[in-house]
Amino acid sequence: MIRGTTLLLTATLFLSGCMTRERLNPLDPKNTATQGGLAGFNAIAADDVVEFRWRALSVEGVVGYRVQRWRPGDTPQPLGLTDYKADASAGEDSAVVNDSTYVYRLIAHLANGDSAVSPPDTATPGVRRIFVLEANVPSLSRLSPDGRDLLFERTSDESYVDLELDRNRGLLWLVEETDGLVLRKSEDGATIGAVLSIGAPGDVSVSENRGIGWVVSLSEQRVVSFGPDLNDPTPQRWITAVGRPRVVEAGSLDPTVWVGNEEGVVYRFRSQDLFLTHQWTLGAGPIRAVALDESMGCAWVATRLLDSGSLFYLNPTDSSATLVRTNLSNTADLAVDPQSGELWLSERGPSGFGVGRLSRIARSGATLATVNALEPYGLDIDPIDGSCWVTDLRSNRLLHVDRSGAILQSSAPLQAPYAVRVAVP
Repeated sequence: MIRGTTLLLTATLFLSGCMTRERLNPLDPKNTATQGGLAGFNAIAADDVVEFRWRALSVEGVVGYRVQRWRPGDTPQPLGLTDYKADASAGEDSAVVNDSTYVYRLIAHLANGDSAVSPPDTATPGVRRIFVLEANVPSLSRLSPDGRDLLFERTSDESYVDLELDRNRGLLWLVEETDGLVLRKSEDGATIGAVLSIGAPGDVSVSENRGIGWVVSLSEQRVVSFGPDLNDPTPQRWITAVGRPRVVEAGSLDPTVWVGNEEGVVYRFRSQDLFLTHQWTLGAGPIRAVALDESMGCAWVATRLLDSGSLFYLNPTDSSATLVRTNLSNTADLAVDPQSGELWLSERGPSGFGVGRLSRIARSGATLATVNALEPYGLDIDPIDGSCWVTDLRSNRLLHVDRSGAILQSSAPLQAPYAVRVAVP
């Protein structure tokens, strides 16, 4: 009995030792973190270049590193004729074409003749500048031109209420509701010019051709304009007597300012003298989003009452308000393709369920594309090809969606992304 117990104890200790043995060598196939491959290799898209980053191996016997490149569907080919040195941790590929997709992997050459290979990573270089607001870690973040990688994250004490982009000047307008501040930032996240103070700021819009920013003051129940002098914190003009304003949209090609309020009324003003040209009382709940179809001088407007909402197309030429759609589910954002006038509509749906949808809608009201099973929030139209960038709270990623509704790519996981702006120089 004692002998059997001893054998059983010995076997148990032996098996336990095998199961708990640490595989510290990253090139060991039984290393649970790396499975014997190279971990941490990252190909990051930039303008006319793809940059490489990796963690240099700390094991002995590394002779050097080589990067392989190929186009999707092709065969991997060596990039360059010589290896990076054994202590290298970065490199680049400048022989690329913007808006073309490449796949890369890293190979470590060892003194014993073996090699280790990283998982592949994809990059699409280009000129896009992509900015995202995140909520869980309040921040303004910039992504790579293909949206796959995080370039920087500028944290804040609280989440921003809204984000707008002056594409002509490369300036971001950010609203901090609690502090009552409006910030202008450069594309690297640095604050530019004077910090603007306003009572309970809400929605913001920028007339890009004039560099004028329009901000809703929720507490003062008016819309205030600033600029174009970035160092002047004094309000230039203001719009009053518009009820409780909620949304403001300022045209760039079409010199107008549109205001939507909590009472379900939309106002249209001439920007040069703030003369009220039109007023629509929609009677379908508070205004939640306005997007301008500038080439036609018209606007798309979304309302929301409780859990439902409606979509209208407002035409100043005949003062019409065409009801395009009803039973919208928690509309979050609208964005118009300036070339076609088509609308991208973000319906979040019930929060946290991932049953919302993204739609592309023609001026006629016809649905041209739909993406379901999302929780879409903020939108922006790609200036290059008219595709759509959308923040998805279900996956916590930024998605790039083509005009047919196909998801082209997605970012790495983010911290509750809720607003996006995309620019090209």
